[in-house]
Amino acid sequence: MNWSIGRGRSWPLGTQLRDQGCNFAVYAPKAEKVWLCLFDGDKEVRLAMPDYGRGIWHGFVPGIQAGQAYGFRAEGQFRPSQGLWFNEHKFMLDPYSHALSAPVMPHPSQLAQHEGKIDCPNLTDSAPFLPRSLVVDHQFDWQDDPEPHHAFRNTVLYELHIKGFTKQLQAIPQALRGTYLGLAQPAAIEHLKRMRITAVQIMPVQAFATEPRLAQMGLVNYWGYNPVCFMAPDPRYAVKDAVSEFKTMVKALHQAGIEVILDVVFNHTAEGGHFGPTFNHKGLHADVFYRLADDNPGQFIDHSGCGNSVSSHRSYALREIMDSLRHWREQYHIDGFRFDLAASLGREPLDYDQHCALFRTMTQDPCLVGAKLIAEPWDIGMGGYQLGNFPPQWYECNDKFRDRVRAFWRGDEFCLPDFCTRIMGSRDLFEHQHGVPTRSLNYVTYHDGFTLHDLVSYSDKHNQANGEHNRDGHGHNYNYNHGVEGPTKDPKILAIRRKQQRNMLATVLLSQGAVHLLGGDETMHSQHGNNNAYCQDNPITWKNWQLRPEQEEHCQFVEQMIRIRQSSRLFHDLSFTKTELLNGPAHSRKVHWYNELGQEMTIADWHDNRRQHVSLLLSSSEPRLNAKDGLAEEAFLILFNSSDQAINMRLPGSGWLLMLDTDKNNGLMLSSKKSISGQYLIEGKSLALLTQNPSWYEQLQHNTKETLCK
Repeated sequence: MNWSIGRGRSWPLGTQLRDQGCNFAVYAPKAEKVWLCLFDGDKEVRLAMPDYGRGIWHGFVPGIQAGQAYGFRAEGQFRPSQGLWFNEHKFMLDPYSHALSAPVMPHPSQLAQHEGKIDCPNLTDSAPFLPRSLVVDHQFDWQDDPEPHHAFRNTVLYELHIKGFTKQLQAIPQALRGTYLGLAQPAAIEHLKRMRITAVQIMPVQAFATEPRLAQMGLVNYWGYNPVCFMAPDPRYAVKDAVSEFKTMVKALHQAGIEVILDVVFNHTAEGGHFGPTFNHKGLHADVFYRLADDNPGQFIDHSGCGNSVSSHRSYALREIMDSLRHWREQYHIDGFRFDLAASLGREPLDYDQHCALFRTMTQDPCLVGAKLIAEPWDIGMGGYQLGNFPPQWYECNDKFRDRVRAFWRGDEFCLPDFCTRIMGSRDLFEHQHGVPTRSLNYVTYHDGFTLHDLVSYSDKHNQANGEHNRDGHGHNYNYNHGVEGPTKDPKILAIRRKQQRNMLATVLLSQGAVHLLGGDETMHSQHGNNNAYCQDNPITWKNWQLRPEQEEHCQFVEQMIRIRQSSRLFHDLSFTKTELLNGPAHSRKVHWYNELGQEMTIADWHDNRRQHVSLLLSSSEPRLNAKDGLAEEAFLILFNSSDQAINMRLPGSGWLLMLDTDKNNGLMLSSKKSISGQYLIEGKSLALLTQNPSWYEQLQHNTKETLCK
């Protein structure tokens, strides 16, 4: 090909097809020369970028079409001690790549330095060992894509991995398993619809790389929290074309009424620290893109634990993050984002500030209006734990909910008041938002930790397969094996483990706030005690669809609890005033707490540190305990007992119908109404739900699907 390059535009960054050609623009303010590298097969043609202005090198190449492979090289000073890493031997992917020709795999040629010598550049050409950036035409037939727009308080979020969710689903054609198109298949979507999931949270798909250390051990970065390009869907989950196939997946989920939330990683990149590889940012603009020590620009500041941190408070990095968010919203119709280590993005420059430039920019950007924003509200740096301190538009992953619910059901003492505060929306953490629904995202399991099955089956983590001598993974998990470590055939142990899973799932799904479920928990998926399976791309992490009868029944229980949650606003939409938050867990005319005598909890009751049982009354109006016709239009009574002993609990009022008991019928609703009067014997480690509304009960039973999960 006889390519030529002429004057172009400095905007937009990346590529833009126009005028029978393509504009290229890349930010490299301290480079002395930037080469545009175009590929004709394996042949590389270098064109010197002709224009430079405002730190941006740009040029226009006639004749370029969609699918053209390209990249960059930059010349300049190689002075890592000053934050400068220019090296023309390092081929670089466009930071604004919309697609890559192949997954990024580690190779020694990508390392910046020679043999670990900090000021000695690695002169090996890295181009043969990197994929290419691709020019993309984003035309796609969305067919009036029906974006679901579920209210956050009604959201049931289901976290999944693109490959792990469908890799073993035999109802999907084998060639599509583990891909974007696999998740778009009816068999995958029908499971989500059957479970009444309103949104899927997809683990990272921004093009990422495996760390050299893992590759040397024969492992991979399976989770994907190691990004290379913020705007390109990773090609490892594509059959042919990641861009169109990802859009096809989103469209199929939207047509099923399911929102798509992306787990995005903007806090660090795969380029690591001093001795990491050069993929793009390091060789183009490291001194402005990464956080470097003021008195030592050769030192990377690391709030992520991955070798570097992105300087999101500086103009170029902020622009790239915002352009990425807009790109996923506009081109892929993404409904929201979960931000990995979000506290790092709020550091300005080093201390966290909820009014930082990035968060303020996101708030005013019309493209992000209506997008769901979820914070992992911490990083590993000093002052990095910021739960409850994000802007009002954000929901926050509530690890205090996770830990207290786990501890309560394990039977720990001294935690009942805090447990009750958590299930009522953790208003102590979000107290600056009085009078509105809580912003708590409630969960008991996430990808980074035990699965729910393993949480009640192991007392220790078993991460030997990760190659770190079981030193990795969190060591304090509020987990318990109930008598045997790992698998057992003891029917009593199996029964209590299954019931404990039901207890925790029911607690999450009857709690105030949005809720998050870990994909696989509904079918009791096990990772064999591995609570940090980030490098396990195998059946340890792949969802098993060959279910035993007890797994199918457990799946039906989860669907039932989601249906109950969605049947009444009392389970997810309560708000409180300042007065109603005083003297213990949240209470109001709709919320009342009772002890085992059927009396309202007193201060003395709340201060009884050994108390492990309580009743929660939710009613649509002020309860009328002496009325024969019931409490209110809607009334529900939830009994919690985390002790080992059965307790007779006197019920407030009369006319109660038992809906479910996690100790009976495997937690499934009874086929016929069972009236309860006076008191109810609730077994140890059990939760029961009662109602006073026969018509509501009958309607819920009528709507409950009888078919088990397949």
